[in-house]
Amino acid sequence: MRKYLLLLLMSTLFIAPAAYAHTMDKSTLFTDVPETTSNIQDIMVLHSIGLLGYNGKDMALNPTDNLSRKDFASWVGGFFGLEGATVDELAQAAQKEEYISSLEGDLTYKEINTALFHHKLEVENPDATMTKEEYITFLTEHLDVDMGGHTLLQMGGFAEGPTGTIEDVVTGDETGIIINGKTYMLSGHPRIFAESTDAKSWVGQQLERSIFTTAGDHHHGHDDNQEEHGDHEEGHGDGHDAPASNAATLQYVQISSAQVAADDTKEVQSSNATPREAQQTDETTSSNSSTVWIIAILVVLAAIFAFVFVKRKNN
Repeated sequence: MRKYLLLLLMSTLFIAPAAYAHTMDKSTLFTDVPETTSNIQDIMVLHSIGLLGYNGKDMALNPTDNLSRKDFASWVGGFFGLEGATVDELAQAAQKEEYISSLEGDLTYKEINTALFHHKLEVENPDATMTKEEYITFLTEHLDVDMGGHTLLQMGGFAEGPTGTIEDVVTGDETGIIINGKTYMLSGHPRIFAESTDAKSWVGQQLERSIFTTAGDHHHGHDDNQEEHGDHEEGHGDGHDAPASNAATLQYVQISSAQVAADDTKEVQSSNATPREAQQTDETTSSNSSTVWIIAILVVLAAIFAFVFVKRKNN
């Protein structure tokens, strides 16, 4: 008996879904950000590109706290690929590059406009400070603002990726998804918004949004005449690691299940159904329910007869 139990346990190791290394999903970002948070997708996008830090696991975001200049500077240091592996090192690197003038106190809208948007934004209260929640909203609203031929995403070496139905997946040492016959590989540290991180469960589901990370094409500088630096490979902790080649990989994937889409379609079809069609649907549902009950009763009766037969045979 013990031998059979051991074999059963070992078999579960082979059939269990393999979690992709360093994957972070909506349940593992911050200890105080539940999966049901209304802006969870915005948080995941900013986290995936480094503008909420890279080391959020087992840490609290504290969204209602004011955003300090030091925290912001460290995030900017990681986003632009500056040299450093700790919060202090990245913050000091950002200050040295004059993305921010001081690491003391709380961040203002004027400072974020200078560091990330080249003074291109019209800010209503430039000297006002902001909570982290307000920072998330502000960046999300301006993520795609054109700043003379590039957006904030592109400044960090990112770009919007593919969308569509996931036809198949690649699993193993690396994970990839196939859309319209083309394979897109995931990065070494992907952020995944999905019901499951098991890639095999994504087949047939919809990729609603994705973000590419490239091999370090950061745009440094924050003046109007911006200097562009490519192929930047300096380390910055648990950042969006550049792949060995220049091939773009997916840093963020946002997946909606096919079942949800099917349920929505059924609701639309139901609302548009004629009275006769609705009646037929109700009758079918009722018939299916009755069939299930009949089968269940027959199974119970069969079990009772089998029990009585065995008992009589033993006697």
